[in-house]
This record gives sequence, structure tokens and C-alpha cells, in this order.
Amino acid sequence: MKYKTSIIIPTYNRPVDLKNCIESILSQTQPPYEIIVVDDGNLTELPLKDQSEQMGVNYVYYKKDRPGLTASRNKGIELATGDIVFFLDDDVVLFPDYIERIMDIYAKSEDVGGVGGAIANHKKLSLVKKLRKILEIPFLVSGVREGKVLSSGFCSSYGTTPFQIKEITEVDFLSGGVSSFKKEVFSKFAFDAKHFLNYGMGEDKDFSYRVSKAYKLIFTPYARLYHYEAPQMRPDGYKEIFMFVIFTHYFFKTHVKKSPIQWLFFYYAFWGYFVSRILVCIASPKKHNFDKLRGLIGGFYEVIVHGTKTVA
Repeated sequence: MKYKTSIIIPTYNRPVDLKNCIESILSQTQPPYEIIVVDDGNLTELPLKDQSEQMGVNYVYYKKDRPGLTASRNKGIELATGDIVFFLDDDVVLFPDYIERIMDIYAKSEDVGGVGGAIANHKKLSLVKKLRKILEIPFLVSGVREGKVLSSGFCSSYGTTPFQIKEITEVDFLSGGVSSFKKEVFSKFAFDAKHFLNYGMGEDKDFSYRVSKAYKLIFTPYARLYHYEAPQMRPDGYKEIFMFVIFTHYFFKTHVKKSPIQWLFFYYAFWGYFVSRILVCIASPKKHNFDKLRGLIGGFYEVIVHGTKTVA
């Protein structure tokens, strides 16, 4: 079966990055059927629109009134007409065979609902960070396999452990800006725009983990892209860790907890994460690290006192 592919790109005031991203899409060995740009900012012109249409690639543009990554993805899904829907951040550049590598997996396995690729320019972990990650394993903060949800509610995210995936592997979740799903998946599942507002923190894990209960999710290290993450779009150290704690608590109580005694796993892991953050501050007493420690304390206070009605 030959699938049509739709690529959804939420964007916010990064026209140069967006142009580079679309240029890499048009250079694919297997170009998509359509590109969907969901604009949360103020694009004055549409990068490579004419070139896309000259190549026979549909170019769909939608301007949203209210910024929000999660809502942008849902709007892109509404607009998509392809059989396979790709999600890309606007600051990525694809290797020429990215789409072909992803589509090859769909062609070979009908029970696959989603496929994710690999970020080729993850910052390498320093020796100190590797030791910290290894320390976090017995505390159920991290695991020995990426793409896995732990019994504590913490996740072994891609590019954050010393044990990166080297072959095509079934996983529990996919990273949002480097993922794809069959269109049929969205008849049952959507990104949770109620709990995940504005900046996305964990909405991709929440969505894809729900999908993994009904479909097989696959990670392939052979479909690669570069992610040139714009620093101005990231939260500061305090807010980053604050939001991380809020999300992890929400994810655990929503998807992982099966009995009251399992709260022990969450609090045990939280304690281990707290210890590792203290050790980071001792080893590297920089303001950024202390901001993250404050965010950890603030986030924990928030979930204890107020719970997690809205994640981010």
C-alpha cells in the first residue's frame, strides 16, 4: 500500500529556521504529499511556498490567534489529508532519507501506529552527567533503555541517558518534534490541549503513551534529523524543572498509578532526583543549577498543596 504523507510544522516567529526546515523537506528522497504550517506568530511571507507547489507538494497555511504548541498540533491534524502524519519542530533539518526511512517501517508492519526518528546532534553527556544519570537509575528516575516509562512515572527520554538506542526498537512513547502517526490514530486520540497549554512540556509523552496502549510505537535510529533548538524559546532553569515536576506528577497519577502503594515509587524517585540535583549544585555551583533546584522544590510544593490541574 502506498501512503500519502502530511507534515505538520507549528511555528512561532522563526522564518529563517522554518525556511531551512522546509528546504530539507523538499530535498527528501521521498517528498511528502503536503506541508502544513500552523503559525502562532506573525509570518510576513510563506517560505518556499512556490517551490513546494512547483514540486507538486501541497502547501497549507493556517494562522492561529492564540499561541500554543499542543493546540497547533491538533489544528494541523484537522487540516491533514495524508495517511501518515509527521510532526516536526520549525527548527529541525532532516537528513535526505528521513521520510523514506520512516515510511519503510510503516510499509513492513501494519500494526505500527507511530514511528519516531532520532536527533543526530544531541549534546553529548559529560562525564559528570553520565555519572549522575547512572546514579539516578536505582532511584527509578532514569532507566537503561530510552523511550521507556518507569514504575515511578519518570521516563527515560531520548538523548538523556548513556544508553542510546542503536537499532529499530518498540518503545512506550515518542518525542513530539520527531514523530509520525497513522491518520487513523487521531480518530481515537488527540493531544491534550486542556492540560497542556502554551509551552509544551510532556504533551508528546502523554499523547504517544496513550497511543502505545492501542498501537505499536517504533523508534528508528536510522531516520535522523538535526535539531537547532532556539534558546529563546526554552523556559529558564527554574520554570523548566518546575514544569517537569508538575508533568511527572500528572503523568504518574494519570497513566502509571494502579494502587495507592505505588505512590512510594513516585516519592522514592523524587527523592533520588532531589539528591542528584543537590550533587550537581555541589559539583557545579552555578546560578542556573541552583535555579533548577529551586524549581524542583517549587514544583513539589505545588503538587503537594494544589495538585496539577494544568500542566504547562
